[in-house]
Amino acid sequence: ARDEPAPPVGGEPAGGRPAQTAPGTPRPAFRLLFLLVLLTCAYFIPRGVQANADSHLALTFSLVEHATARVDAFAPYLIDKAAYCGPVPGPCHHYYTDKAPGLSLLITPVYLALRPVLPASMVPKDPSVDRFLLRYLLTILTVGLCGAIFAASFWRFASRFASAGWALAVGAAYALGSIALPFSSLAFTHAVSAALLFWAFMLLYRRRTEQGPGLAVAAGALAGFAVACEYPTVLIALLLGAYALFSATRPLEGLKAGTLVALGGALGFAPALVYNLAVYGGPISQGYAHLTNSYYAAGMAHGILGVGLPTWSAAWGTTFSPYRGLFILSPWLLLAIPGFRRLWQSGLRAETGLCLAVVAVYFIFQCGYAFWDGGASVGPRHFLPALPFLAFPVLFAGERPLLRRLGMALIVWSSAVMLLVMATNPLFADPYYVKSVSNPLIDQTLHDVARGAWQNNWGMVFGLRGPSALLPLGLAAAWILRGMCRSLSATTNTPGAGA
Repeated sequence: ARDEPAPPVGGEPAGGRPAQTAPGTPRPAFRLLFLLVLLTCAYFIPRGVQANADSHLALTFSLVEHATARVDAFAPYLIDKAAYCGPVPGPCHHYYTDKAPGLSLLITPVYLALRPVLPASMVPKDPSVDRFLLRYLLTILTVGLCGAIFAASFWRFASRFASAGWALAVGAAYALGSIALPFSSLAFTHAVSAALLFWAFMLLYRRRTEQGPGLAVAAGALAGFAVACEYPTVLIALLLGAYALFSATRPLEGLKAGTLVALGGALGFAPALVYNLAVYGGPISQGYAHLTNSYYAAGMAHGILGVGLPTWSAAWGTTFSPYRGLFILSPWLLLAIPGFRRLWQSGLRAETGLCLAVVAVYFIFQCGYAFWDGGASVGPRHFLPALPFLAFPVLFAGERPLLRRLGMALIVWSSAVMLLVMATNPLFADPYYVKSVSNPLIDQTLHDVARGAWQNNWGMVFGLRGPSALLPLGLAAAWILRGMCRSLSATTNTPGAGA
């Protein structure tokens, strides 16, 4: 791609709407990025207990295999679960996932479709048997696919504002050089919610600039389902509604957009309302109010559902601490600081305000949450739904060649770190169980490398061991990157092609 970025979407011309640049990135390149992200997520096959993921999947298994939302059959083997037998206090022997139901409901039709053709060994009748292969398959076909599709769509959207090469770098950085990578390979809700929320923003931006019919309802539905997957994301969903309401050029148009977003949001959140009503007897009652683990129950009793005033220790831990620091794992995100300034100067004032608000509000939530470190987590996983709104301004920092070159170096470093984490263990140890991991990159990841403790992967299937097991992934990634570079180069050299 050429060195100079494409002109950013500029200020607001006579019509009162931001000008547009024509995306010129070729479709083959998008497909190749999709393939690269999906391949990276699918290459590793984690085994063992994943408390959060196993709780989500227990609901899916129960719905498909037993036609009930109760996870009683799996409860003895779950760490994260809720116990509820009705409004009358007393002994309870019925268990449910303590998670929001959205992700489980998303995986359910996939499992229904696959179950008739799966070998019996992947669906053992004994609930004590580790279903790691089934968990892997369902996760890749839902969470992994979502992460790969989002990476390609983020790149396409980003190419409106920057050169194809820099847009690719930022899109790949988010997908492969941030905590989005491990959480796109596990049955956690955070990466899915992040994708849904930013897709909602993309649709609202299109509605604001192109007046596409029905986009506001679709955006609201995406945001609503993001909340059904991860309840705290209601904060971001409300900010998206405010963006639709106040970014319009005329008050009546803004009121219409806000109303349509709210309608779509109600539709998207409806499955969670129905589930909560059926299980807990109320549309806004949920599993975190009925936890079986006394340690986590005490934390959730703090403040409002576990959220109190922000603390400095959580703020440091979330940002620069070697324990969970976001900017330690992905220092390229620091380019968002000059990026916000350039984003404002480009004329996208409403978008600047939205991204700043999302990052600030969710950071405050993150720092006030009793379990801000995420337990078993790579980085501050609870902040992940806001991460695309922090990555988006990085696009604009790349207008300066020096920052772009620095950004490329940081992206390569971050991607290498994330790949090493994936290759050993996609989750840092939970401090509740392991007290000695204060710098998990050294104490866990590099320690695992030194003792040869590598994550199960497809290279091992072909007899490769140790670092050599990563060779097939490296060769495939090199081939894909070569194809993307050739595709970008062909587009740049075509007369009249966009950047």
